[in-house]
Amino acid sequence: MSSFFENLGRKLGRAAVPAYRKSKWIWEGLTGTEEEALESEKDLGETLAAELRLATEILDDPELLTWLQEICLRLEASVDQPGFTYHCELMQGDHPTTIGLPGGYLFVSRSLIEFCEHNVDEVAFVIAHETAHVIRRHTWDRMIQQSALRAASFAAGRAGVLSGWVRQQGLPMLRSAHGKDIEFVADKDGLGLVRAAGYDHNGAISFLRRIEGMGTDPEVLGEYLASHPAPEERIARLKL
Repeated sequence: MSSFFENLGRKLGRAAVPAYRKSKWIWEGLTGTEEEALESEKDLGETLAAELRLATEILDDPELLTWLQEICLRLEASVDQPGFTYHCELMQGDHPTTIGLPGGYLFVSRSLIEFCEHNVDEVAFVIAHETAHVIRRHTWDRMIQQSALRAASFAAGRAGVLSGWVRQQGLPMLRSAHGKDIEFVADKDGLGLVRAAGYDHNGAISFLRRIEGMGTDPEVLGEYLASHPAPEERIARLKL
């Protein structure tokens, strides 16, 4: 665990234990064993997913969801993390977007699938990229650190705090990219995952070429695509 978690745990002290047990995902993530930390990530992901469903429009499209879940199941078999399971959902969105939450909760916008023209290799790469963030705990670390100022409120169990955070800060954060170096790592790990699952790794390049062809206007690209490193940089890294 990072020094951030250790310091926060010390500051809040043992008096916070009962309250943290109500929000087990924080307490065990701060102080628990590796197994407990992974379990706490699942709990956090489940909580965030519930809030995300309230903040976004979830689509009822059984045929498209089945198509998406088949990709997830194939990738899941290649994830080298015991107990990792995808929980795939479709959401509405004007721009291509994918949100990966701790515990394997994955939200994919229909516009992303349409942007990829239902190319299974391209969609698999995007999902694998987000999976890499989850496995390396990029999303977990970022979410906890972004909400550090509200950690005491979480511990106190104040109703509505997490819900408000998701709407005001969490959702924009989850739709945007991590730091550039972290995104390059997720690209590399994602490419390895699609290869292990038997998908065509060239889907990564064709997906990034699609982005490149859209220009650089954030209004056109949307927050998810525009906030990532330039596609030519990502392609150059993947070809190294």
